Amino acid sequence: MVASKDAEVNLPDAVAAGEPPRVHPAVRATIAVGLGGWGAFITYFSLIVAPNHLAKDFSWPWRAARVLLEGHNPYHVVQATGPYPFNVGLFYPLPAAVVALPFAALRPAIAGALFFGLSSALLAFALCRTKSDLAKLPLFLSAPFCMAAVLVQWSPLMTAAAMTSALQFLMVAKPNIGLACWTYRPTVRGTVAAAAFALVTLLIVPSWPIDWREALQAAPRYKGPLFRGVTGLILLLGAFAWKRREGRLFLAMAVVPQLSLFYDQLPLWLIPQTVWRSVLLTALSWIAWWQWYPSRALTSSVAVAAPWVFWLVYIPALIILIVPPGILKHRLTATPESSSRHVAD
Repeated sequence: MVASKDAEVNLPDAVAAGEPPRVHPAVRATIAVGLGGWGAFITYFSLIVAPNHLAKDFSWPWRAARVLLEGHNPYHVVQATGPYPFNVGLFYPLPAAVVALPFAALRPAIAGALFFGLSSALLAFALCRTKSDLAKLPLFLSAPFCMAAVLVQWSPLMTAAAMTSALQFLMVAKPNIGLACWTYRPTVRGTVAAAAFALVTLLIVPSWPIDWREALQAAPRYKGPLFRGVTGLILLLGAFAWKRREGRLFLAMAVVPQLSLFYDQLPLWLIPQTVWRSVLLTALSWIAWWQWYPSRALTSSVAVAAPWVFWLVYIPALIILIVPPGILKHRLTATPESSSRHVAD
């Protein structure tokens, strides 16, 4: 009988099979609470200093959830009526509004902080399953994480779902990044749950797929970084690692439509396998962010950020992906031995 991949294994068996030792549950929970609080802290203070922005990007699913509770179709109610965050209609699928229902009755700053704090805690809990996973924790200091916190975005929750099959049903709430994250660790259970969740939402608003498609006619047209011209084709080198989950994730992230404003790129932090590589990717993301920051109030803000995100986030992630950890050390230690054999011959 073959055990399921989702099945729990005891520590001695895991060690014997070569699996990294598990993190103690109490330590794992403590890290999750601490980093969840860190994310909620950033979000809350970014919201209270700009109350006219409501819950920033989370305002759309939050408002849609409130409309659902009133018994109306959110695609008919949430329309462009003024400055941000009322400048466009509802570009999210209905499952995003359903996910936001527990936060609908709360004030915008509280709703946004709790949503992002919970997303951060789930991500931290997922990243602390084994001791080797702890190398990815510099993610919480990266520019994409902080940008996601300031704008109250979904990328931490999608990244958590990439590592946790029980959360994969949430990927239909942000289907572009969700699809890329699904490729990291796809499971039948998660796929069925996501499809079931989407079907259940049809019972709430049967016409929402059509309404959503019509709303998207007014949405900006974003592309994956692979399609940014000839230079984007560099990312196809990630195909050398397609058999690894990190390689599949990288290729999917290169293809799916996304906003090159840092936060959508957070799942790329699942690629580094050592703490120093994660720290390096984090440091480079801040260099890119500082190059973009002076343009943040301009209409060309996204266009300015895109090349920096490509060269200082995607390209380093590609190098980290295709250059195995320890390869330089291996070559340095192998050189004297090979030289000795050459002299002997």
